[in-house]
Amino acid sequence: MYGMGIKDVVREFLRFRGGIVGIFLLLIIVGMALGAPLISDEEAGNRWYDLEYWVEKDLPKGVPPAWVGVFEGRSYSVTERFPGQIPETNRFILRTNITYNMKYDVPPSDVVIRVRIAEEANISATTTYFVRLNVYRPDGTVIERVLDLETVNRDLKISLKSEDRSRNAIISFMKDFDEEGYERIINQGLTEVIDVIYILFSQTGEGALLERTEPLKGIYTFELEIIRTDINLELDSLELLAMGAAHGVFGTDTNGRDIFVGIVWGARVALILGLIVAIVSVLIGVLYGTVSAYLGGWVDEILQRIQEFAISIPLLPLLLILAFYFKPTIWNLILLLIVFSWPGPVKTIRSMALQIREQLYITAAKAVGASTGRIVLRYIFPQILPYTFALVAFAVPGAILTEAGVSFLLGAQGVLEITWGRILSDAQDASAVLTGMWWWVLPPGFMIAISGLAFVLIGTALDRVLNPRLLR
Repeated sequence: MYGMGIKDVVREFLRFRGGIVGIFLLLIIVGMALGAPLISDEEAGNRWYDLEYWVEKDLPKGVPPAWVGVFEGRSYSVTERFPGQIPETNRFILRTNITYNMKYDVPPSDVVIRVRIAEEANISATTTYFVRLNVYRPDGTVIERVLDLETVNRDLKISLKSEDRSRNAIISFMKDFDEEGYERIINQGLTEVIDVIYILFSQTGEGALLERTEPLKGIYTFELEIIRTDINLELDSLELLAMGAAHGVFGTDTNGRDIFVGIVWGARVALILGLIVAIVSVLIGVLYGTVSAYLGGWVDEILQRIQEFAISIPLLPLLLILAFYFKPTIWNLILLLIVFSWPGPVKTIRSMALQIREQLYITAAKAVGASTGRIVLRYIFPQILPYTFALVAFAVPGAILTEAGVSFLLGAQGVLEITWGRILSDAQDASAVLTGMWWWVLPPGFMIAISGLAFVLIGTALDRVLNPRLLR
């Protein structure tokens, strides 16, 4: 049936532009998967779901990619660290100033104050310390007591964006300049959604509380006071972090995870799952359809009824139930997908095998006493095998899409590995679409679409080359 060699197949394949585009897209995905340890942090990939790890990474939360400023014509602030000088004094009050040059069109997404107590210092309920912060702005105004808290925390890390005292202090400061805006956010209950960090770095005036004024560029001085109740309570370090308004290739999510890491390491899972499920399920279906066609009679009828029953089972709901019931690993999901994916190619393969079964060389093989297994594996299966490459290429997108659907719907109850579907599920849980965080939704969705398109283009080209009915 097939008299084409490998060189002939390659030459015919290269005639189809779609196949070339598919190969190019596939090489990008494969390069991303194989080069994940080189282009991304391997530890970050392994600890994707360890939120404490990402807190220690000190990445800005929920910010867009760094390249958005190029298209918007604006400069986005980057993450910067500013260590504070610890005064060498025996006084109870330690005071230090940290300056920050806000020179960007888009100010920082957050300001974080970090205070570390020396390891040898003893902290108890009676040896607390106070942290106070005043902010001196370039326009000469001062926001007093942005921080004013008592703590026994040995490693204090506090965000001005999420600290209630800080939010109230910044809003109260701007109230005197924007009374109308203040009344509006109070009456409409907008206090919790106001971006106080933007207000901190914005010009005063009407509309400031509603983020309608321009950023105030210049030198900001953060006056930090540490008030000790025990003179022996020594500090190890003071630090101010100005979290950037943009980060990396694909931005970050609301937990501060670098989405680029998830996309890169998710490519590995997508390829492994898609290829294993497609190859194994197609091979099972090919053998099943070939045996059914060759044996014929009542055996063929029974096998076909089994296939029709299996293919009529609603796959996604059953997978959701089984994936939730069994231990949620990618290998369990692969096994379940194989179990329910093999019936797909059976009818097509059976029709091809029925034609091959009538060939003279098959009759000759029966005449010399060749066994059923030998005839199927040695004479029929090799004739069908070239066409299975196209079937495998078409089956990969289905496996990847099914996994993405299961991971998306199960969310935290799904597989433990990084998958594009799980990233989309996390984005859905965080209402990323409603809050405008498109960079959390588009990259994984785009990768799912691109991977599916790559294999469909390759499969279509292979089908034209290897399917006798489509040969020109």
